[in-house]
Amino acid sequence: MPIIEMKKVFLLGHREERENIFNLLHNLGSVEMIDVKSGESWEEFQTLAEPDQPPESISQIDATRSDIRYCLDFFQRYYPIKKSFIQQFTGGKLELSKEQFADYVNYLDRASEIYDACRKVEDRLARLRNQETQSRNLIAELKPWETLDLPLELVKDGSYAAMGFYTIPLENLLSLKEAMPGKLSLHYLEEVSTDNEFAYFYFAGLAEERPAMAELFKEKTVTTVTFPNFSGTAAQNIESLFKKLDTLREERTSVLAEIETLLENRPMLMACYDYIDNEFMKHEAVSNLARTENSFLLEGWVPVPVLGDLEKAVHEKAETAVLVSRDPEARENVPVLLHNKGPADAYEVVTKLFSTPQRREVDPTPLMAPFFFIFFGICLGDAGYGILLGLLAVYLSRQLKIGQSGQQLLKLLLLGGISSLIFGVLFGGYFGDLIKVPPLWFDPLDEPMQMLYYCFGIGLVHIYFGMGVQAYRNIKAGKPLSALFDQGFWFIFLNGLILLLIPGLEAVARSMAIAGGAGLILTQGRSQSGIILKFLSGVLSLYNITGYLSDVLSYSRLLALGLATGVIAVAINSMGEMIGGGIVGTAVLSVVLLGGHSFNIVISTLSSYVHTSRLQYVEFFGKFFEGGGKPFKPFGKSASYVDVVEPE
Repeated sequence: MPIIEMKKVFLLGHREERENIFNLLHNLGSVEMIDVKSGESWEEFQTLAEPDQPPESISQIDATRSDIRYCLDFFQRYYPIKKSFIQQFTGGKLELSKEQFADYVNYLDRASEIYDACRKVEDRLARLRNQETQSRNLIAELKPWETLDLPLELVKDGSYAAMGFYTIPLENLLSLKEAMPGKLSLHYLEEVSTDNEFAYFYFAGLAEERPAMAELFKEKTVTTVTFPNFSGTAAQNIESLFKKLDTLREERTSVLAEIETLLENRPMLMACYDYIDNEFMKHEAVSNLARTENSFLLEGWVPVPVLGDLEKAVHEKAETAVLVSRDPEARENVPVLLHNKGPADAYEVVTKLFSTPQRREVDPTPLMAPFFFIFFGICLGDAGYGILLGLLAVYLSRQLKIGQSGQQLLKLLLLGGISSLIFGVLFGGYFGDLIKVPPLWFDPLDEPMQMLYYCFGIGLVHIYFGMGVQAYRNIKAGKPLSALFDQGFWFIFLNGLILLLIPGLEAVARSMAIAGGAGLILTQGRSQSGIILKFLSGVLSLYNITGYLSDVLSYSRLLALGLATGVIAVAINSMGEMIGGGIVGTAVLSVVLLGGHSFNIVISTLSSYVHTSRLQYVEFFGKFFEGGGKPFKPFGKSASYVDVVEPE
């Protein structure tokens, strides 16, 4: 079965063997631990046991883990590890042998020393950044006054004269100049510079006319500019600040060189982080246990296929441990583990992106897989692209060491390439029209309406299949009448409406539509109280026909994406044909074809995946799939930075 059956397990052991048993469970990675206190069984145990607590050392472990993470983030900010496009999705971790990993972990006590060094370096860099920002801001403030050959320290009010630097909105400058003669007796205004918004000017006047000057400046929105602690001209100060920036840059280069020296510790810190992170999880998991003076109790979920191996391992590795299991009870929130076989396994990643099925729900993965395969092929629809996509998936699966989800994604791409190859042969698409091979079926570029009808047809089958799955669920749940009322009558009604379009079947179609519609009117309001509400709810339910119509129309995206892939490919080929011959022309042609088709493959593959997934999520899953299950998360090893590999 795609959804693996689970067993609730209880493990009782002596406290002296707790660490040994935890290490065993952590290595096996087959038990999802749950908090003993959260289960209904706790009422039976709490008179005999008490909640366990993590050891005091967990705080030190957490502090060490945080220090190492800080160092790794610090290195990544200044000397990032660059990953390829594929590694962005698959991880691309550091590969170490068991011996290398153990050697690095032996240097764990150096983590605090490296942390202190990184902190000091970052403090220096922060200081340099602040000084650089301050210098640039000062340069920006001084720049408008750069042409004024007047020492800044001399511009200040005296006993007889008032002078200063000022800014004014550019549109007010002329009116200020015109108003000054009527307001001030003696004055001097020198326009220093302007930008898009403001004018910058030097002004000198009589000290005794300060009140009139202040009133005029307020009216014209004049702002005073001051330069305290500056001596010399603006140009001299700007030159000095640029020299200071050069000095700061040199100091920054020196500090970055210190980081490069520290950088040699990054592989060791990566290994230490994964080690200490797993130790933290093991210590933290202790809070899920119950304990007595001499024993501990562990509770969790185990997939049935690995229960025997777990029992055997516990029996061999622990002298005092006792492991018992039972079936889940109806009210328990049982985790869900999917295990599809064959090609359907690749499509688990699509289901999980939507939601995990509930325990008693149908896993939609194998039901959705054939449709996803077909829809993806229609959207991409090019044999050449399909071959390249398949070869790329095979190459990456052999070159990259990635987890289950990554392998499923690559397998999905391989199946997508095969599907595209099949439909490319049927539709005659080989890198667009680069290779002239007639289609085995027809060319959608020449007959788009025919392709649209086929898309609507397969979409209708897709929707009906989803309705059929929900009918099956109702029958299996002991509700056959719900299957008839909620899916059967809709099936009859919809098919009656469709058959009305076929000449010669009008009478049969009309009878089916009337029978289906009447059935819906009589049954869709059955949950309401009162005859009137039941009847009105039944009548209003017919409005859902618009939902089914929009669902069918959604499958036109298969045609749109298929045509887009083909049209872009043909356009790229046409651009190539416009290029002349000769060595240069051939080289340019190769670049155009290689670059253009590479771009088209990436964009079209991504679009095919997204829109095919959308058709599953909305039009198919919406008919029967609820989701909301809790995914199975076993207590086991995690790796953020390092993959420990076995020698070949």
